[in-house]
Amino acid sequence: MKHKKHDNEADTTAAPPEETARLDASIEDSESDALRDGDVVDMITEPEDGTAIAAACEKALRERDALQDQVLRARAEFENFRKRMMRDQERIRKTAAEGLMRDLLPVVDHLELALQHAEGEPAALREGVELVLKQFTDVLTRHGVTPIPAVGEVFDPNHHEAVMQESSADVPEMTVVREFQRGYRLGDQVLRASKVVVNMGAPCEASPAE
Repeated sequence: MKHKKHDNEADTTAAPPEETARLDASIEDSESDALRDGDVVDMITEPEDGTAIAAACEKALRERDALQDQVLRARAEFENFRKRMMRDQERIRKTAAEGLMRDLLPVVDHLELALQHAEGEPAALREGVELVLKQFTDVLTRHGVTPIPAVGEVFDPNHHEAVMQESSADVPEMTVVREFQRGYRLGDQVLRASKVVVNMGAPCEASPAE
């Protein structure tokens, strides 16, 4: 009984010196590797100076300015496109209205002519023609069509078409003295020029020889 050793006593025996040295060397190598890895991480995450950060900031600012300029240009181009589309639509609308109003003008002319020759006609017929003429002129006025002043106005080739000339000392030269056909305009656009007679001034006196 005295000569038998317990298992616990066998486990607590000291390790050989060679094994202990190998363990210490392994621990030192692991610590050295960890230190080297930490140095590499520090070198990657911490630049030596602020040059890299400043360059990155400057690049980001340049990219921001370029994108901002592109946005402003795109916005300006879109605004120009929108205005151009509005002008085109307005031009199309005016063109369509211009053609329609121009086609209605002969109807107004005929009604006015009928009233001029309505002497002796029944009063009811005359009143009916006057009513229809007023309705037409009201429609034209609502759509911006107005008559062009002629008689007594200075001749304007942009609004008047001279079909005859007269010589008279009673009115100033280049004055419209009569109107053959009334002219109309749609806003600032002339639908039809007025056909007029223009005074060319006092007649020249003939010499005795003539």
